[in-house]
Amino acid sequence: MKDLLDRYLAAVARELPARQRADIAAELRDELLTKIELREAARGRPLDRGELEALLIEVGNPLIVAGRYRKVQHLVGPEIFPLWWSGLKVTLGVIAAVYLVIVIVRAAFTGTATHAEDAVPSLLTSMIFAFGIVTLVAVAVERLNLQRFVYRWRPRQLPPVGARAKSPFERVVEIGMGAVFLLWWTGAIQLRGWLPAMGVLVVDLAPVFAVYFWPVLAYSAFELVINLTALLRPGWVRLNAAVTVVRSLAGAGLTASLLQAGHWLEISSGRLPALVVERAQTQFDLGLNVALVATVAGFAIAAALDARRLWLVIQDARAYPYAR
Repeated sequence: MKDLLDRYLAAVARELPARQRADIAAELRDELLTKIELREAARGRPLDRGELEALLIEVGNPLIVAGRYRKVQHLVGPEIFPLWWSGLKVTLGVIAAVYLVIVIVRAAFTGTATHAEDAVPSLLTSMIFAFGIVTLVAVAVERLNLQRFVYRWRPRQLPPVGARAKSPFERVVEIGMGAVFLLWWTGAIQLRGWLPAMGVLVVDLAPVFAVYFWPVLAYSAFELVINLTALLRPGWVRLNAAVTVVRSLAGAGLTASLLQAGHWLEISSGRLPALVVERAQTQFDLGLNVALVATVAGFAIAAALDARRLWLVIQDARAYPYAR
């Protein structure tokens, strides 16, 4: 039976640090011999091979027993786990959002969203890679004892009760779409089929949009900066809330001004009678008028909600003036 005990101790020793291997193996041998003696005393006879094997199974798998003597007992501990989990959700959300934006842009250029993997790495591969990177960062933070820097925070940076902030996924999607719009608006890219196919009708933007070129450009750039700031500096609660109110009011004002034009699309056709084209023009203008009115109302509601959020943030700051 001695060979069974020696094999077990050797299996444990192989998983131990070289410097401590001999001492720990000797200590474990003494513990096992004591257990064997107690078991034999209880039975009044020496243990047979099967009983000794059962005792060693009770002690545990050599890998688990050796692990009890290691300084590192886990890859990511309970203190770092919340950081790892939050970072993983944000990272995977951002990757998914970027992937979605790329697919949409590809569809705009090629007219199809299929075979998107030709333009970007596989989504699954990217997420697995990101999983590994986030895990390695969390392990490094724990091993280097950087928790005191990572978890540094201020009470006034917490969002107000009942306030709902956009997720990183939503922010990245808005940033991606905003960037694509700016590139199209400035003529840097040409998106194929951005208007629905109308058969024999040709649909173009009306001249009024030339007048609003710079206001729309300024608003779009401002919105892009707001989303970038909120994504990169979520702790700037008051600033993010304030500029969001300004963004909603600016959007309402710009849309209301554009609404006054009364004509936003040019409808033409080389095959249909003029009366039919005129009726189509009227229907388009009516539809755009309703859409712009709804957009103004949406911006107004958003401004009210954003103003309430800003008020809650200010109230929190007054209620907790000691926050730094």
